[in-house]
Amino acid sequence: HIHQGNRAFVKGDYKTAEFEYRAAQKLNPQSARAAFNLGDVYLAQRNMQAALEQYQVAAKGESNKFFRALSYHNVGVAYHLNKQYDKAIDFYKEALRNNPHDEDTRYNLVLCQKQKKEDQQQQNQQQQHKSKQPEKQNNQQQSQQQQQETNREMSKESAERLLNLAQQAEKQTRDKLQRSEQPRQKHLKKNW
Repeated sequence: HIHQGNRAFVKGDYKTAEFEYRAAQKLNPQSARAAFNLGDVYLAQRNMQAALEQYQVAAKGESNKFFRALSYHNVGVAYHLNKQYDKAIDFYKEALRNNPHDEDTRYNLVLCQKQKKEDQQQQNQQQQHKSKQPEKQNNQQQSQQQQQETNREMSKESAERLLNLAQQAEKQTRDKLQRSEQPRQKHLKKNW
């Protein structure tokens, strides 16, 4: 069943793969490999909760440290994709305890820590922004008056140039955000 599930998984036929891995689990409920592969199916389908459950079953039932590290790594990926950075960091660390030479896990750990820090900074900025709003309103009124005075002096061509520059800068920022880094997921060549 595992071999048939592996073939279906490689072809992208996740329903058949899920069926086969479940059949393997019925025959051997302690099969960490079947649980790991089933976790891969769920992660590919973006069913994070089911993937987490299967990877944790695989990690607990796996005696081989290498395969246990892979399970912990993918638990970290699932939490990472859900932006649950603290849990992801914990599981990446657990994966590294089982396989200290895993560069993908190390990369994901650093990436997750970086993204957590950026999120915290963004939240802090939003809180500061909210607390400064009354002060900003006064400043905005003053700046609007100043802009009205300068707008009278600014030509139409200058205003269009400034608007175009602002639009280009905004487009570049959006492009950067869309190309944001994603955590690396572990896949095994399923030959067992």
